[in-house]
Amino acid sequence: MKRILKHEQTVTFDGEDGEKLRVSYDNRGEPYRQGVSLWLESGSTLQGAFIDENEVRRLQNLFDILFPRKQR
Repeated sequence: MKRILKHEQTVTFDGEDGEKLRVSYDNRGEPYRQGVSLWLESGSTLQGAFIDENEVRRLQNLFDILFPRKQR
């Protein structure tokens, strides 16, 4: 599993047909918000989205349901 070091790293996932998904920690100015920026690159097109901390936690909960972590 790829891990993001907060404030320091962007993780890139390779998709089909040369697409890329870049994920990185982000914070926004006024009003101060923190979360994750997602950038989808497909050819010469780049689309971005910011997901705030609460939405990131909801997404994390969904992933935990869909893909439960293995017990050690």
